[in-house]
Amino acid sequence: MDFGTVVSAEVVQEERRGKLFLDDGRGVLSEADSGTYIEERGFVHLFAPGKLPWPNVSDAELRARGSIETFSLNVWHWKNTLPAQKQCAYGHYLRNRGIFISWQFFPKFRQIWGLHEPADRVLESGLLQPIERHLLQVIAVQGPVRSLELRREVQALSGASKRQYQAALRTLQERFLITVAGGSVEGFSMHDWDLVERHVPPEAMMAVLSEDEARGQLIRQAVANAPYCTAREVVLLFGWERKQVEAELGALVEDGVLSGAEVEGQKDIVYHVID
Repeated sequence: MDFGTVVSAEVVQEERRGKLFLDDGRGVLSEADSGTYIEERGFVHLFAPGKLPWPNVSDAELRARGSIETFSLNVWHWKNTLPAQKQCAYGHYLRNRGIFISWQFFPKFRQIWGLHEPADRVLESGLLQPIERHLLQVIAVQGPVRSLELRREVQALSGASKRQYQAALRTLQERFLITVAGGSVEGFSMHDWDLVERHVPPEAMMAVLSEDEARGQLIRQAVANAPYCTAREVVLLFGWERKQVEAELGALVEDGVLSGAEVEGQKDIVYHVID
């Protein structure tokens, strides 16, 4: 696919800086602002996702305050308070990175990665490893349950090591079975955990799209958030196959949703949402 448009690296960086602010240009200075920011972005990381070009709530809050700190202590609180108020979802839903997801986008993530049976059926299905099953059982019975108590209960039931426990916790989040429902940062940061089906608003649990449709919408929003990114960066964000991502990007270009361009001094094509 041949793209004739060339943009400068300065333009790319300027547009990326703009994505650290609300759409009306205001900074993310409060918990309410962060809720609006998550709604506008659809999904956004807690902290910077490595060297990938996506914005994150921590950098947005720091930029708004003009701070030179490396991470935002305010956002460290908001990852508990926003879910507690059911303003959005938060968890390690994507490649073991903390991410906020708006309720509009939650069913799109769940459609692709989630197990869609109620927790009691999943527990009976044999789909889970023993430690995962013990963890889900404790949350199903006691949730919302604080991290420390959850770890103690699972340890007593299964004898799981810390590494095994953390792996099970990650798996249940990535299968959209459990979610952060609140928590505290007093002394040591701990979440409250609950079942997705019990905590998430019913409308956000509805599967209204096919898996292919959900994937296309996630890619479109990822490009909008970047707001310039390559196929390789989308692959690293979502963990999908390169050919699949390139096909989706190509289809979005053909549909007039995205455009492609070259960046001065950069080999790979970048994609951008057509306004």
